[in-house]
Amino acid sequence: MGLPPWALIFSEPTVDTQKRKTMRFPLDVPVTFWWTDANGGHQLGEGHSFDVSELGVFVCASDCPPAGAQVGLKISITGVPDAPRALRMEVQGRVLRVEQVRSGEGRYGFAILSDQAILREGDKNTREGNSDSEDEPESDFGD
Repeated sequence: MGLPPWALIFSEPTVDTQKRKTMRFPLDVPVTFWWTDANGGHQLGEGHSFDVSELGVFVCASDCPPAGAQVGLKISITGVPDAPRALRMEVQGRVLRVEQVRSGEGRYGFAILSDQAILREGDKNTREGNSDSEDEPESDFGD
């Protein structure tokens, strides 16, 4: 039995040989994201977070928005000690890069530089991966 997702929030930041402006923290939880494609179509995707920082998120997903795209995402975090309800992080930002996560496995991910991030307390019925349209942060952030 592995650690609950919230345990990673309080773990040590990832060590990186690159210089970073902020520390990154590992967090492996479901993510729902959306963007508008080059033809004006609304795209929706699902994946999971790899790590988070003050400035952004790295998301692992099979279908990724292109570099430069404005993207919104919702991260559901359940099982946080002393929190009466699940937490939900809502992020609006720009895709900095899309990359292959592990060579030869065909798995991809993308890095987001966030323009805005909000941590909210969800309702008691919020489950991992729940994406009720009324909870999508698009209306909170605007376009």
